[in-house]
Amino acid sequence: MNVETQPESDTPTVERPVINHYGEPVEELVKIAIEDNGEPLVDIFQVCPELSWAAKSPRFDFPRTGLGRVTVAQMLKTAQGLLPEGLHLQIIGVFRSFEVQQMMYNTVRAEFAAQHPDWDEEHITEYVNVFSAPPIWDTPPPHITGGAVDLSIIDESGERLDMISPYPMGWESAPSAIGGLSETARRNRDLLFSVLTEAGLTNFPGEWWHWSWGEPGWALRTGRDIALYGAVPMDQVPDWSPPT
Repeated sequence: MNVETQPESDTPTVERPVINHYGEPVEELVKIAIEDNGEPLVDIFQVCPELSWAAKSPRFDFPRTGLGRVTVAQMLKTAQGLLPEGLHLQIIGVFRSFEVQQMMYNTVRAEFAAQHPDWDEEHITEYVNVFSAPPIWDTPPPHITGGAVDLSIIDESGERLDMISPYPMGWESAPSAIGGLSETARRNRDLLFSVLTEAGLTNFPGEWWHWSWGEPGWALRTGRDIALYGAVPMDQVPDWSPPT
């Protein structure tokens, strides 16, 4: 990781990472206007029963759902149909409530603060904002809109395809275009990217598993001034249970 050294002073120097926003800093996202097109949230597994639900998240133990906007559900169905026989998209989560996003953000921030006690508050916040969208209602995090999905691919036996070796699962292996992947992991990422891109979804370059359409991040990375999905109020969120 590239680092920058603070100017000389009477206090010890502190090495801090140069922050890579992957083209989507918060200050640019807040400029995106939102004109919600009114698409409802639907159960993506009713739209595409071939999708697989992850019984456990690889990262957080917070409430997750398989509710997504109509267009996103249809794109996932298209992507699933493009996979070789025996492979399935495994869904980690789609829509997320504002309260859950707040809990996740606070958890990630506390982790980084504990790991880097020598960083100032501003730097911690800027770094955390790359990997966990700050809970801002008017510039909503992707999952709050129902327009984003975290996912991977599993095989016939339910085993997740390797997307990370030789790295561990986490922020270190998160960047989509990271170098040094094994041949198998690179091939599997290429397959994931191929089917999702062909289906119309777009990737946040900081996280290989995070894909979206219609929300402010999608608008920014595709050069649009207006996003089609805003935050979904809880009174518009249908009941949902994991597929059995």
